[in-house]
Amino acid sequence: MGFMSLRILDKFQGLFEKFGIDYEIMRTILETKLILDIRRAPAIDNSNRKKDSENTSFIKGYLLHLIFGVFLAFFIYFIQDEMIRMIYFSGGFFFMTTMYLISDFSFVLLDTKDKNIIMTRPVDSRVVSLSKVLHILIYMFRLNAFIAGPSLVAIVMLNGAAAIPIFLLEILLMDLLIFLVTAFIYLLVLRFFDGEMLRNIINFIQILLTVLVAVGYQVAVRMIDFSELHNITYNFKFSNYFNPILWFGAPFEILFNGGREIYLYIFTILSVIVPLICFVIYLKLSKKMESLLLKLEGQGRERPSKHRLELLTGKILSRNETVRQSFYFANGVIRSDRNLKLKIYPSLATGIMVPVIMILNMGVRDQGFETIGYEYLLLYFNFLVIPTVLELTMYSSAWKGSYVYFISGFNSISELYRGVMQVVAVRLIVPMMIVNGVVFIAIFKERFIVDMAVLILASISALPFLGKIYFTDLPFSIPIDESNQKGSLRKLFMSIGVVVCYAVLHAASHKLPMGIWVYLGLLLVAVPIIWMFVIPEKAKNI
Repeated sequence: MGFMSLRILDKFQGLFEKFGIDYEIMRTILETKLILDIRRAPAIDNSNRKKDSENTSFIKGYLLHLIFGVFLAFFIYFIQDEMIRMIYFSGGFFFMTTMYLISDFSFVLLDTKDKNIIMTRPVDSRVVSLSKVLHILIYMFRLNAFIAGPSLVAIVMLNGAAAIPIFLLEILLMDLLIFLVTAFIYLLVLRFFDGEMLRNIINFIQILLTVLVAVGYQVAVRMIDFSELHNITYNFKFSNYFNPILWFGAPFEILFNGGREIYLYIFTILSVIVPLICFVIYLKLSKKMESLLLKLEGQGRERPSKHRLELLTGKILSRNETVRQSFYFANGVIRSDRNLKLKIYPSLATGIMVPVIMILNMGVRDQGFETIGYEYLLLYFNFLVIPTVLELTMYSSAWKGSYVYFISGFNSISELYRGVMQVVAVRLIVPMMIVNGVVFIAIFKERFIVDMAVLILASISALPFLGKIYFTDLPFSIPIDESNQKGSLRKLFMSIGVVVCYAVLHAASHKLPMGIWVYLGLLLVAVPIIWMFVIPEKAKNI
């Protein structure tokens, strides 16, 4: 398999060998790493990759980078001020590159396998370290080509070909600064915490990135007023000296806009000096970081007191020992399975954002909005997230551990499902409804407070009905990679029918005097009854 990056690197073989580097071994290590990159699913790729070719996987892996790059280029093209243009570009570039570097390439920065596998052979440690650095640089070059490439085209169209070397040099300096800041963050976390904390931070970044990809563009488009872009100008403040994002616009302001202010020259000096100083500091701390990386080989320890609220909730919700243990078990899986969280939490974020986006589309702006009285019905779109979450609880990264069901001796499938649904309600669905309720109350004041209470109770009472539809396998017993298979249309229509019934009853209650209060009371009575009798009782894999 040939890689263009390796063919380019081959041109410098003599230079590497001149410094005593065994180029052939380094090239073999690097080629192996690049092959593994192709076969590894990106953090934000939720598609089923089993049938994808390697080329298709590569294109999919960088498609979102290109989409963001085109959007960023289109945005900065309309900005006339050189300083503001590069500030916006630098902000977007810093943010997306850092997010992708942490979420999708931390396995290289934090790799300890080289030391365990390669260093047991007669291989120079410099070869291993250099292969890691080159691996990171190749990745960042690919990332830059898609994220910054369209912006380079836009800037050349505005300033001519003379902008190319300056732009490329600034990209290199920004890459260096991003890489070093990321490494320092990891060093700081590993210095004071264990590897588990760092894994949790990386997983949080992965979830956040997936959410941004899923719903962020909807918000971003509405935040931009293109009619005002021509009039934006930069106003200097002394605190700007401490903001790296602002530094990289100064060279363009000096060369293409005739800027002569002293702060522009200081910004230019800082944009060069700070990354170089950070690089020298990193070299001195690299050995310390290598020793701290050994913490990642441990699993970390959880304090017994850490989940007291979870234990108390389990005792309050159920007196049945099997249901309670199922609650604790499901909580533990959802809390610790990072791949499962990477699928569940973006779905919840989408559920939160969709009603808000629909409200924005209806014209709710800062100047206010006269309600028609039925805006609360938009929150029933949240109910459509519940089937997705319930179905995902059938999957797990540790699905092979499902043999525990067969050796644990439990007798009732319904009790097992009841515990899982309690976790879904307490940990996922109710918090989602509360967040949306707070947003709606902030927008509409006290207009829909009672409706928010009805919606929360309705979501809890709908769980068993939806569980009856979607609980077909034992919880967490199917490989997580299979969760992207197309679902059943019959199940989808049935779940939509359940949601529509609740929405119709809610709307009808407003037609009767005190009807909403009567409906609220009925839901209070109905929830325990539904949870007692409407529970799935069969699983096809037991």
